[in-house]
Amino acid sequence: MKQYELVPTDGRKSFYNKARVVIGNDGTETLYSYGIPVIKKDPAGNITKLWHGWSMTTGRHIMSFCGLNKTGYEKLQ
Repeated sequence: MKQYELVPTDGRKSFYNKARVVIGNDGTETLYSYGIPVIKKDPAGNITKLWHGWSMTTGRHIMSFCGLNKTGYEKLQ
């Protein structure tokens, strides 16, 4: 298992270690925002929502991780 700090895509310098991605042995990447698993992406690109809340900061983390905005995220099962 590997992990890395998520890099912002909105012009900010950093998420200051509040957003991390853990890569499982099967290649699945899971975004953790403030230590909570939020969303995961399998090697085929399929996305699964793990957390059903929303905040502005976590929304920025989700956007940087997989490009989804709030509307797109809320449509996920």
